[in-house]
Amino acid sequence: MARATTERRPATARAGRQPARRRSTRRALWPWLALAVLLAVAVIVAVSYLAAGSRGGGALAVLQTSDFHALAFSPDDPNVIFFGHHNGVMRSDDGGRNWQPLVDRRNFDAMGLAVDRANPRRTYLAGHDLFQVSTDGGASWQPVAHNLPGTDIHGFALSPDEPSRLYAFVVGSGVLESADGGRTWQRLGGQVPGDVMGLAAAGGNPETLYAASMRVGVLKSADGGKTWTPSNSGLGSTNVMALAVDPAERRTVYAGTEDGLYRSDDAGASWRKLAFPGKNAVAVAVSPSNSKTILAIEVAGRSEGRVYRSEDGGGTWGEHG
Repeated sequence: MARATTERRPATARAGRQPARRRSTRRALWPWLALAVLLAVAVIVAVSYLAAGSRGGGALAVLQTSDFHALAFSPDDPNVIFFGHHNGVMRSDDGGRNWQPLVDRRNFDAMGLAVDRANPRRTYLAGHDLFQVSTDGGASWQPVAHNLPGTDIHGFALSPDEPSRLYAFVVGSGVLESADGGRTWQRLGGQVPGDVMGLAAAGGNPETLYAASMRVGVLKSADGGKTWTPSNSGLGSTNVMALAVDPAERRTVYAGTEDGLYRSDDAGASWRKLAFPGKNAVAVAVSPSNSKTILAIEVAGRSEGRVYRSEDGGGTWGEHG
């Protein structure tokens, strides 16, 4: 009688395991599956970033510094901007997207920056124990010989009418004026609070000046600094940290506060809040070559400064230029 035949299964199958070749095939697929997941996540992030920019609320750049003080445009190019912080100066040549250090030095505290409109390569820098000038677009800096009573300078401005006329708020000494490019100074008679953090000059004879106080708000002088009066109608906060005057329409003034960014179209008599994406505005600048172009910085956290740009006088903010 013939014996019945029985089909023999591989030992791996009897033990309930997959053949070795099938296991190796799965292992080979894992790196490709992981790569596909990473690519999908990258696409989602990119789409989200572009969508945020298209809504006009996207930050142009994020600066990581220990403080955020000053912004200044080059007079002849709205894409060239200078930024002053606690440890130096940075420069952007593409409208504020990318920044390169010009000075990276501890306690080189650049609280004020101003560029000579008649000579765009001449830039002044003022701050804590600091008063210097650059004649090569910020590549090098030299101390200015002066007779200031001190160099703890919290506010600094150039007259738009006369580039050699400078204004400085020196802690403990008030507001001073120089008519010779910063060599000799005289104290102005008007009293301002000791917590002034910014100055802005709007030209005229006598000069119209604005001061930013962290307690009193915006102060205005229509007589070249002899007298000062508060000018806060419409401001949501009297903690004002930055000021900028529109060089083309000097009755237009911008104020950066802890409550956001404000604009006045009547020389500070009244203010309205702009649709600025940031919760605060610690630095602001208006381009002399295109006064609709504005840059402003919001501080988020202790060392993150979000840079925003507007091309329509503060109406909308986002990716421009």
